[in-house]
Amino acid sequence: MILRHPPLALFFLALAALVPGIWEATGITGKDEFYLGLRTPMEMMAGDHWLVPFLDGAPRIKKPPLLYWLGRASYETLGVSLFSARLVAVCFAALLVAATAGIARRLSGEARTGWLAGLVLLGCLGLHSEGRRFMLDVPVAALSATALWCTLIWLEKPRWPWLTAATLALAAGFLVKGPIVALVCGAGLAALALGGNLSRRDLAGRWPALAAHGALFLALALPWFGLVRLLYPQAAELALADEVESRQFFHLSPEIALGLVNVAAPWVFVFCAGAWAQRRQPLVRLILAWFLLSFLPFFFLRSFDRYLIGSLVPLAILVAVALPELRLGWPFRLGLAVALLAGGLLAGFAAWFGLGGWYWLPLPAAYLAWAWWRPGRPGHCLAAPIVFWSALLAGVFPALGINAVPTAVVDLGKTRPVAFFDGPQPALLPILAQAPHRHYTRLDHHAASELAGSQTLVFCESKDSPRLAEQAAAAGWRAVPAGRYATLASHGSGVRFARLGATAADWREALVRRDLGPLLTTVEWFTLEAP
Repeated sequence: MILRHPPLALFFLALAALVPGIWEATGITGKDEFYLGLRTPMEMMAGDHWLVPFLDGAPRIKKPPLLYWLGRASYETLGVSLFSARLVAVCFAALLVAATAGIARRLSGEARTGWLAGLVLLGCLGLHSEGRRFMLDVPVAALSATALWCTLIWLEKPRWPWLTAATLALAAGFLVKGPIVALVCGAGLAALALGGNLSRRDLAGRWPALAAHGALFLALALPWFGLVRLLYPQAAELALADEVESRQFFHLSPEIALGLVNVAAPWVFVFCAGAWAQRRQPLVRLILAWFLLSFLPFFFLRSFDRYLIGSLVPLAILVAVALPELRLGWPFRLGLAVALLAGGLLAGFAAWFGLGGWYWLPLPAAYLAWAWWRPGRPGHCLAAPIVFWSALLAGVFPALGINAVPTAVVDLGKTRPVAFFDGPQPALLPILAQAPHRHYTRLDHHAASELAGSQTLVFCESKDSPRLAEQAAAAGWRAVPAGRYATLASHGSGVRFARLGATAADWREALVRRDLGPLLTTVEWFTLEAP
């Protein structure tokens, strides 16, 4: 029965592909997840905050609250853990796959195209890496794609529940990450309008429904922002200014093209070949316009690869439309080379340093190579990347030990008050200890006295310990070393795990000696005592 409904079947298939390994503390993560995402719902629970999320004792209003509300609800229901937080993210990733299949079915008129599009998206590296992390980008893309899917159904069958569902999805997306929710849905509708597939005639007689649902969107999406401005006017202005400054609008970012290769591997080259080979087909031109409208804006602001998750929707649909007629072998082989290089580097690293986990990859890699070197079996071409990325991120990556925290340190985090100085290390200690733990960018007299009076352990990277000692002394206290350990640690993105400041010579030394020592980050902790 479920196979008759591709979006539903693909939703559960995506869960099966993405859930394995999300509970691993050494799995792929990033600063926005462990420093902000995972801790915010914990502090909401500790302070019993619901309306406005809090972090480090201050309102967390730089981003809207919906994901943090869902995170707290998951913590309350399943307990505080990596699994309960990341399950929310995986469900949104599965929704994105389902919505992509639904959109493809509506645009092409064929259920088979829906199946292909969902499987192509599920075979992209970006969905596997970002869909396993408790962050904003996949949820907002999923809600925007769902809104477009429901809108397309409404345009075919003008029944108000579909327009209401689209409105609810857009409002929810706005409460996840603000106006960016319009990108996938808006770019798709704009492409339809530009291609002559959507006109005023199509909307004739529907303006009252659109106006009513526009009012519904405003009623759902805007009140929280108004309340925040009333409750915390100064903080709201600072948050808005900081957000605008951080985006760096009109800052050229041509490197985002390489970001597309990363998030869309291994399908990106098949997409390029399909778009060129079938560029005269009206449907392909429509989808290509949709892709460009969703992708090109990121050339003109400070962007990260994960921002392109929404662009994977038209990319996957175009591949699905072009794939049955595509007879070119080189795009498959080039995509295969990129995937095997990425996976081989991580598995080779694990094997060279004796970390284990590398043995997860040989069979999936052989399957991918067989399916993609001579692409003639669409089912295997679609399944092989899904199996490959799942094995890499659920089996190989966690074995690298990135962000590993000794058990004794986790026990300290559970039994002693802990704070972090100017940096989020140990990265996963808050979620492992099930406590948000406070971060301090600097120690003034008030903060140092508070930490000393509560006998709080203050953690920092060894490179920051001299500044910690200096600021503690200026506040009238002495930083006394209490312990240390060394680990591979995330710095920013998930794959930047070498010690900050590690040079090419450090890498050579580590590789020659087969010793991770030169690449490890040393984490220290201190107590503050009277001089």
